[in-house]
Formats: sequence, structure tokens, C-alpha cells
Amino acid sequence: MAITLIFPLILAREAHLSGTDFLDLVSLSMLGLGVATICFCLRSRFIGSGYLCPAAYTAIYLGPSLFALREGGLPLVFGMTIVAGLLQIAVAPLLQRLRALLPSEIAGLVVAILGFALASIGVRYSLGISNGEAIKPTYVIVAALSLITMVVFNIWSKGYGKMFCVLIGIVVGYVASMVFGILNLSAEFSKATWHLIRIPWPHHLTFHFNFFLFIPFLVASLAATLRVMGDVSNAQRLNDSEWLRPNFNSIAGGVFANGVAGVFCGLVGSVGINSYSSCIGLSGATAVTSRSIGFAIGIGFTVLALIPSASVVFAAMPPPVMGAALFFTAAFVLTNGLQMITARMLDARKTIVIGFSFAMAMMADIYHESLTSVPLVLQPIFGNSLVLGTVCAVILNLILRIGVRQRVSIKLAPGHLSREAVEQFLAEQGGRWAARRDIIDRATFSVVQLLEILGDPPSGVEIEAGFDEFNLDLRVRYIGDNLVLPERRPTPREVIATEDGERLLAGYLLRRSADRIASRSTDRHVEVALHYVH
Repeated sequence: MAITLIFPLILAREAHLSGTDFLDLVSLSMLGLGVATICFCLRSRFIGSGYLCPAAYTAIYLGPSLFALREGGLPLVFGMTIVAGLLQIAVAPLLQRLRALLPSEIAGLVVAILGFALASIGVRYSLGISNGEAIKPTYVIVAALSLITMVVFNIWSKGYGKMFCVLIGIVVGYVASMVFGILNLSAEFSKATWHLIRIPWPHHLTFHFNFFLFIPFLVASLAATLRVMGDVSNAQRLNDSEWLRPNFNSIAGGVFANGVAGVFCGLVGSVGINSYSSCIGLSGATAVTSRSIGFAIGIGFTVLALIPSASVVFAAMPPPVMGAALFFTAAFVLTNGLQMITARMLDARKTIVIGFSFAMAMMADIYHESLTSVPLVLQPIFGNSLVLGTVCAVILNLILRIGVRQRVSIKLAPGHLSREAVEQFLAEQGGRWAARRDIIDRATFSVVQLLEILGDPPSGVEIEAGFDEFNLDLRVRYIGDNLVLPERRPTPREVIATEDGERLLAGYLLRRSADRIASRSTDRHVEVALHYVH
């Protein structure tokens, strides 16, 4: 988590802070990390995700913050950071209603883009080419030693070795950096104040606001919200082996916590904060998911914020060590994002949304210098891959939803009740709705089994499907005998002794395959309703 202090450090350097002011901003940023992590890990009705979901400073807010710094200095940065936090607080209660605009596959896209962004930053720092300089061999050696240590302990060790693989790799990187002369801790400490305990407080803390900057910070706030949605969903999945779908109460609590933490960071004089995808990825790598750790982390950073020497240690982290840690965690972040995307069925519309948005995000990194020539109001959007990819995904999703019906039907004529027709119908609709693949497979199996029970009704069969992101409902209509759906499994004697024994067994199996099923008949017009929780 301390790696992400690089973003406040960049802002402090761009603001030309030095001495005590510089260390105060670092200390206050650590305080923000501590408070934000505790907020994320709380489990209450309104605030907190209820999972181990640490906080981090993020590149999402870096572009808008640098833009605000140029326009009005640090007071404008702090003021607009508060605005961004308030926007997230306002959005949190509305997430349930906005689920169609912010589906899981877009949250997965945001997480995947972030994984690539972390890997890109990691490579840049590992090679020592952050300012367009030539590759530095010593940086490569230090980064390689640190990264190899992390991989070895993660794969071939157990217990505490696996749990602390990143920390061990960072320590190895610090030692290697001192050996190669990249880091001189004694020189760094000589610049610091020697107070054992010191309460940090920025001088002349004021707040300014600018309506012109509302849109860039609104976009950053939306991207941060999507990242929280993806991170909390991943945390839910890691803690529940039978996880099926995101719990929006937990996600809304996480977004609300992010908003509160953002307001706090702005009030104490720091930059926007977000959940940390790398820590969620690290939880997946080490199987450490207890939220009690989050409270310990939060208290730890709060205490460290009062110790000036700790600020020096974090501020002096060698770039190749940062690069190795970022690159290692990026692998798990990227994989988690891809798993969230591929869990859904994607038709041509959704493929365009995901593919185009991902490509635009990559273009923002590849052609970063060229895109800085766009109008100033658009620079915070085009200058950040995550923000650009998020904006493209949301806009394309809104546009391409046109023409997608939430309720469709198909009529199968007598003599043409084929399995292939049912599979094609539900697969096409599942792709248009971006439904989960396993739910569509279950529904297809149930309908096919139902058709086999019915045989060939003289008037054919009508199948109607409806979807609303959380529910998949199927209605099968035909003319014939009502279908019996026993709650108790028929005994072998009952199956053999009666003519309807096979239908009883089939009805029981259908009841088991759907989350809810009902059958009703009026003048031999029968409707079988199957419900699946999505």
C-alpha cells in the first residue's frame, strides 16, 4: 500500500513543496490511507464493504489533480477532492438502480485496465525510464531480484513465507538498492526532522472550488466507483467458494466508505483515494482475506503518520522496488478483471463495448504525449487510460443497449421441438443481456428436459424469456396436460407402478434444476414458469 504514496509524492513535487511541508503531505497521506482502510473494512448498514479491502492512492485522481494544481494550486486540489468524495457518497445509495448502466462486465473491464496500467508503471520504474531516459542496468538488476523473490516465496513456500512474499521482496529490493548505490538512507534521514513524534499539519490549509473542473473530477469519481465495485466483488468471490453474484449492499457500503474517505483526505490536505485492486489480488495470491488485518493496517498507518522517520522511509522507496511490486500484483489484478468479464456471455454488442473501450484505454498510454494536445477540459479524460476506458465503456453501453429487449419469445411449431433451437435462442439472448454463462446453461438444460417430457404438443410450444440483471424468468406455454412438480422425490415403486411415474420423476428433477418453478393450467392451456436468481 505504501507504494501508492508515489501519487501524493508526485503532486508534492509538482507543487514544489520541500522540507517540512513535503514531509507533512506524506504523513497526512499515510493518515488518509489508515482512515480510508478502516472505512472500507467496516461492516455496517451504510458504510464499509465488510471485507478486507484496503485503500490506496490511485492514478485515477492524479490527472485531474495535476490539472487542478496548474489552475489553482493545492487549495483547488483539496477542494475538488472533497467534491469527488461527495459525489461518491451521493451515488452509493443509487447503485441498485444504476446496475444496468454499470454491469459486472464493465466493472471487470475497469479492473483489467487497471492491471495493465499497474504493469506499465511497474515496467517503467523497473527499467528506470520514467523520464524518457535510457534503461538503467542497475535498476533492472534490483527489480529482477525483488520480483524473483516475490515469485519464489509465493509459489514454493507456505505459511508466512507465502503470506509476506511481497514484503520480503521489497526488503530484498531495499538491500539491493543500497548495495548498488540507488538508495542512501543515511542521506535521506539527514534531511528529516529528528522529532520522535510530530503531529503533521499543512500550513495555510485552504479550499477552493471551480465549476470548470467538475466534469474531470466527476469522471474520476465514476471510475473510482467502478473500481470499488470490481474490488468488492472480487473480495466477495474470494471469501465465498459458492459466490454467484455481487452483493450490492456490500458494494454500496464500499462506495460510501470511499466517498467518506475522499472527503477526509481533502479536508486534511491530501489527494483522492480509492480501494486497492493490488491488495485484493494479493489476497487471492496468499489466501489472506480476514478484514481484521485491514483494521490493523489502518491503525498502523495512523500511527506511522505521527513518526517523521517513517515518512522518510516510505518517501525514499527506490523506483525499481516500486516497479517490481507493482508488476507482481498487476498479474493478479488483471486476471481477476478478465475472470469477471468472461463469466458473462458476450454478444457482438458487448464485445464492441469491451473491445473498443479496452483499445481506447491502451491508446491513452501508447499515444499519451499526442493526446495531451486536446482541449484543456478534455485532458483529464484523454490523459488517463483508466478514465478514458471507463468513459468509453459507459457511453458505448448506453448507446448499444438501444434495441435490446428485456423480454423476448420464440414459437416452436409442432414437429419442430428441437434442442438446437432452444440452445440457439437462449444463447443469443444471454449474449445480448450479458448473462452469466452457468445460469443460461441451467436454463437451457431445464427447457430441453421439459420439452422431452411434453413430447410433441399439437399446438406447439411458446417459450418466453425475461431478464433484469438479477433475475432470469422463463415461461413455457403449451396445450395439454398440466405438469406435476412434486417436492418429494418419487420412490422407485411409484415410478414403475404408475403410467405417470416417469413424468413425476422428471417434474421433481425440474424442480431441483430451477431456483423456483410453478405450473398452472386453464382449460388445458398450461404455463410452466421457471425462475433463476442471476
